[in-house]
Amino acid sequence: MEAIVNLLHYAIQAKLIAALDYDYAFNRLTRSLDIDIDYQPYNPNKAVDKDIDTILKPLLDHAVKIKKISPDTTQMRDVFESEIMDIVTPNPANVQARFEALKEKDSVAATDDFYQRSQKSNYIKMNRIRKNTFYKVPSNYGDIEITINRSKPEKDPKDIAKKKIETNYPECLLCKENVGYHGHANHPGRSHHRIIKLSLNHDVFYFQFSPYVYYNEHAIVLHEDHIPMNLWKHTFKRLFDFVDEFPHYFLGSNAGLPIVGGSILSHEHYQGGRARFPIDDAKSFYSIKKESITYELLNWPLSVIRMRGKHREELIEAAEAMRIYFAAYSDESLDLRSKSTDMHNAITPILRKNQDTYQLTIALRNNRTSDTYPDGIFHPHPARHHIKKENIGLIEVMGLAILPGRLHTAFNHIEAILKGTQDTFVGITPYREWIETLKTKMPVDNIRNLIEQSAGEIFIQGLEDCGIFKQTPKHRDKFKQFLEGYLSWHLKS
Repeated sequence: MEAIVNLLHYAIQAKLIAALDYDYAFNRLTRSLDIDIDYQPYNPNKAVDKDIDTILKPLLDHAVKIKKISPDTTQMRDVFESEIMDIVTPNPANVQARFEALKEKDSVAATDDFYQRSQKSNYIKMNRIRKNTFYKVPSNYGDIEITINRSKPEKDPKDIAKKKIETNYPECLLCKENVGYHGHANHPGRSHHRIIKLSLNHDVFYFQFSPYVYYNEHAIVLHEDHIPMNLWKHTFKRLFDFVDEFPHYFLGSNAGLPIVGGSILSHEHYQGGRARFPIDDAKSFYSIKKESITYELLNWPLSVIRMRGKHREELIEAAEAMRIYFAAYSDESLDLRSKSTDMHNAITPILRKNQDTYQLTIALRNNRTSDTYPDGIFHPHPARHHIKKENIGLIEVMGLAILPGRLHTAFNHIEAILKGTQDTFVGITPYREWIETLKTKMPVDNIRNLIEQSAGEIFIQGLEDCGIFKQTPKHRDKFKQFLEGYLSWHLKS
């Protein structure tokens, strides 16, 4: 089968394997695919299609035909594809050694190389990621970025119907044991997954890229053990260690509480990458310098404090003091209670380094619920749920919306309704009131733009719901009082 030869030449030209590996990989691929073909030697002059999905398709089609893939779903194709690509991906020890050798000379070169190889091996499926919708929405806070996530495959009913494989291994999708794991109908294929071992504050962590990158070089830094998220002083030390080692990256942690803590609370991990976000350009409405640290209160939908300084130990102490101070902070006039039977206050810290200056951004979060707001008082309110009901985590705190893939289909139907070519669609109920609002803004030249901009504005309203101190004169004064109270307590302690 010519597709095997094409894949091998692609892997060599992409520098995933060396020409010396050709015969070894040829034999492994023909065995994995149950193909008996005549040997074709490596040809350094052979032209190969650079699109990995085009190269892989006939191999996956063959695997379906011989029942190596069953049922024929995107999930099960991905599982088998991972097994094939593992054959032409360097083993974990070689990946680690190459990363460390490059990092000795230049940390940027090390992460660039690892990121490019993660794409070339199709662990990061860029062809799918390019299908994501991306646009910007102007607001009082600057341009907020919107994505509609279409890259992460939805569960196929045939996968759901397939007998569930009962296993506690790996314990979750972040565990280091995912490296080389075959996968199944209920777990993505990770045979060609690779991670980099790091030491942060004397603890073992692993660095990897998200397979569904939402921004440039979207990285995940995970603890070696399957332990719950827990934000404490050591967290800040780890963040600072990381940006000292990789100053071209930011690193942040979700709060360790349900609702405000992102999507995975069962495994200690952080998210980072080589990207700039709307929050980085946010203006301050109040600024004060105490000792060597400048504190800024930001004009932002959520309640955010930015700290700038050159001395990491002072910033770590200030951040830990902020965590402790806010953990006990309540204000009934804001409907903010720090504790009931559970603790409700937490922070989301985001750290980056600009030359010799650290920038630590801290968002204040609270996960208390009420009868009026059963999903969270400081969570997108029900009127926004047709656009975003899921948790508002670290990425969205920074001004990048990750909206559910269902909206892509919904937008198509709503556009047809506004054009008068369609009356209704399955699942229209959550969108009815919004559609009626959109009709009042007709006619417009670009209906799709109207829909997308309106969705973005609703998302921003959802972020504002998450803000403890709202962007009103009265609440800004309270935010200043909060900061002054913290500074007085911290500097005296």
